[in-house]
Amino acid sequence: MKLAALALLAACSSSSAPAPKSPEAPPRPAFKPTAFTVQVSGAGRPVIFIPGLASPGAVWDGAVAHLGGRVQAHVLTLAGFAGVAPVKGPFLQQVHDQIVQYIEANHLEHPVVVGHSLGGVMSLWLAETDPAVGAIVDVDGLPFLAAAMDPTATADKAKQMGAGMQQQLLAAPHDQFVGFMHQFIGAMVVNADALKMLDDAADKSDQETVANAFAELLGMDLRPDLPKITASVTIVAAGEGRDSRDKLEAAWHAQVDPIPHHELAIVDGAKHFVMLDKPDAFYALLDKAVSAK
Repeated sequence: MKLAALALLAACSSSSAPAPKSPEAPPRPAFKPTAFTVQVSGAGRPVIFIPGLASPGAVWDGAVAHLGGRVQAHVLTLAGFAGVAPVKGPFLQQVHDQIVQYIEANHLEHPVVVGHSLGGVMSLWLAETDPAVGAIVDVDGLPFLAAAMDPTATADKAKQMGAGMQQQLLAAPHDQFVGFMHQFIGAMVVNADALKMLDDAADKSDQETVANAFAELLGMDLRPDLPKITASVTIVAAGEGRDSRDKLEAAWHAQVDPIPHHELAIVDGAKHFVMLDKPDAFYALLDKAVSAK
C-alpha cells in the first residue's frame, strides 16, 4: 500500500510539473536607418514629416508644436542634409526603401506622410508603392519637376537636365556652391527668420549629396503611377511665383488630377516653403488630413 501511494504521488507530481520551455527566438534587431535620422515625439496617429533638399527636420517644428502631442510625430532629416552624415547613392531609392522599412519595423498603422518639395515627391512615391500609407500631405512637390522648368520635357530630356545640373554643382568650388544655394533658397521663402535657418542648413549640407539628389529628382516622373494611389492626398501649393494664378492652377491640375482622391489647395502669399510662410493656412490643411479616416 505504501509503495502504491508513493507511486501515485510521483505520477501526480510528474503530471503537474510544467513542460520545459522551448528556447525563445532572439529578438529582431531594431531597424536603424542610414538614409535619414528621426526624432519621435507625441502619441496617437503616426505622422511622418519629410523635409526637402538641403533642409533640416526643423522646418516642421511649427507643425509639430501645433499638433501638440496629439499625434506620434516622426520627423526626418535626410542623409547628407543639414549636417547629417551622407550615404552613397542612389540617394532617393535608399530614402524611399528605408522609409518603407521604418514603417514596417515600427508597426506604424496607416501613417500620414507629410513632405515638402523633394519630401513631397517622396510622399507621392510612397503612396504609389506602399499600401500601408494612410494619407499624404504634399507641400509643393510636383510629380514631374522637370515640366515646371520646361513644359516640353520628356523623361529622357529630364534626365539630361538632371545630369547637367549635377555636373555644374559637383564642379563648382564649395564657396560658389554655397552662394548658389543661398540664392536658390532665398527666392523660395518669404519668412526672413526661416531663411536664416535654411541657409545654415544648406551650409552644413554635403555638396555631392545635394548634386546627386537634385539630378535624381529632376529625372523622376511619377505621373504614370499616380492613378494607383489609394490614400487620400492633399496638395498644398505655393500661390506666389512667376506665373499667373490661372497658369499656376493649370500646371498643377495637369500633373495631379490623375490622383483618385486628392485636394489641391493653393495658398496665397506663400512661396515654396508654404508651411513657413503661411503656417496657419498650412496647419488647417494638416489638421484636416490628420483627422480624416
